[in-house]
Amino acid sequence: MLGRHSYRVHPSDARWVVLKEGEAEPRARFDSRQAAVEEACRLAAADQPSRLTVDDGDGRILEERLFGADLAQELGA
Repeated sequence: MLGRHSYRVHPSDARWVVLKEGEAEPRARFDSRQAAVEEACRLAAADQPSRLTVDDGDGRILEERLFGADLAQELGA
């Protein structure tokens, strides 16, 4: 598959949730943003190329990280 896998960290019901785009259920839930971001980084690093976005729950992106090279961009697709 060309393109980046997308992971998202956002608050939900007083916890921080880690989601992978296309999956119905969260990968994990944490009490702190830091713990959720650390887990999402671990997942994204193991699933390259990937992107991690952290948002405030209202859609405003607070942070974005990229992992690995996106072959689709390198090939000019």
